Amino acid sequence: MSHRLLPLILSLILGLTPSAPLVAQSILLPDIGDPSSVYFGADDEQKLGLEIMRKLRDRDAVLDDVQLTQYLNSIGQSIVVYADQNSAPYTFFMVRDASINAFALPHNFIGINAGLLLATQREDELAGVIAHEIAHVSQRHIVRAIADMKRLSLPMAAAMLAGAALAASGSGAVGQAAVVGSMAASAQHQISFTRANEQEADRIGMQLLAKAGFDPKGMTNFFAKLEHLSSGEARNQIPEMLLTHPRPESRAADTQDRIPIPLVRQTGPRDRQAYELAKARTRVLVTEDTHSLIRELEIRLNRGDFVDETAERYAYVLALRQAGRYDDAQQQVTRLLRTNPDRLAFQIEAAEIALAKGDRARAWRLFEDAGRLYPDDFTLAMHYGSALTAQGDPKRAMQLLQPHLHRYPNNPRLYATYAQAAQRAGDRAATYATMAEYYYLNGELLAAVDQLEAGLRNPGLSPNQEAQLRARLKKFRAEALAQDLPVSKSTMP
Repeated sequence: MSHRLLPLILSLILGLTPSAPLVAQSILLPDIGDPSSVYFGADDEQKLGLEIMRKLRDRDAVLDDVQLTQYLNSIGQSIVVYADQNSAPYTFFMVRDASINAFALPHNFIGINAGLLLATQREDELAGVIAHEIAHVSQRHIVRAIADMKRLSLPMAAAMLAGAALAASGSGAVGQAAVVGSMAASAQHQISFTRANEQEADRIGMQLLAKAGFDPKGMTNFFAKLEHLSSGEARNQIPEMLLTHPRPESRAADTQDRIPIPLVRQTGPRDRQAYELAKARTRVLVTEDTHSLIRELEIRLNRGDFVDETAERYAYVLALRQAGRYDDAQQQVTRLLRTNPDRLAFQIEAAEIALAKGDRARAWRLFEDAGRLYPDDFTLAMHYGSALTAQGDPKRAMQLLQPHLHRYPNNPRLYATYAQAAQRAGDRAATYATMAEYYYLNGELLAAVDQLEAGLRNPGLSPNQEAQLRARLKKFRAEALAQDLPVSKSTMP
């Protein structure tokens, strides 16, 4: 029974469905002040969101794959443009967990579990979940939930937020007793408060779907799927009042009643196969037994037992490369390219296989051919840039990655990739500057300050480089001091 009280905590980060155990250890978050007496502003949201993201990354809960992240963001950004936006950009990320869940965090971070993507059958269903979480953010449900915890001590509230995020990502187990005790007094209020949020997010999410050109019935279909997956004696014994989120069958019926909404906006044709390829890639990246997956894929391909042969073969290619069977992988990806010569995912995979086999000439040719077709593509730049750095041409990698630093200023992996290229190229100022941004985006303010201070001690800085480093150092130090972190005031520039 205590396991089912976890949704009370999950409600505080506004997840889609309760499914995972609570993290065992306590989580210490920065003191953001008493929400009953101090306005919870954008800086506070950023601080809390980055700290929770750092906890998720520390536990390897984020599936940091460039192609999957870009795919999620392509869907998310196509919906966000129709939401009432606040100042912070949205960041969508994949969570390395097989449970069916999704959640929104402060500072517009939205996590989608790998298990949720794999449980969907159409892109409209995935888009429905993403639209639901965007609605949570646009309607300020997170800030309202934090303010509603004014009767709790803030450290307890912050710990529950972080614990909920980690639980939703499957990054912990046991230890519910303390949380159950701390939530008992305000449990009923939190349930009704969150249920109202869920209903509002459903309503607005369906409107966003229609405006973005997705079928709003995708949300209804997925709730029906949740109803099927959650049916069973154990769940049916739980009173609805103890479930943070409306029961899936209630939500399916509720959203079905709302289907007469604005007509679906006609947009340009979507790349429907991108969804199937994303599912295939996810399936391979989260598998715990690559060799068993290869055997399963071989059987399905031989029998014709698949929904999409191209996606199934793509999964086969990825699994073969993951298992080190490069010759077999090259044979299969060549087959894919024969029928889909302009598919970027296949071009990138063929290049990566060529690099793994030591065939640099073929890899560069494939990357260059792809670059002519997709000159500004972020995923291509990341793969090609990493390859150039590893193969001894870091300056070219920096040239390739540089434009994307301005387009994707909140992508920590981009900064880390650029910093590695800068280090190999001997550009110490750029190395320190971009590593500082990497640490900052991961919520590690002191490490970011250390990088900038080291960069300023580097001889030979240009006036422009020094000015940029000092400006960022001033900002980061101010934030660190506001959080009572041990940073020296005497060395302020």
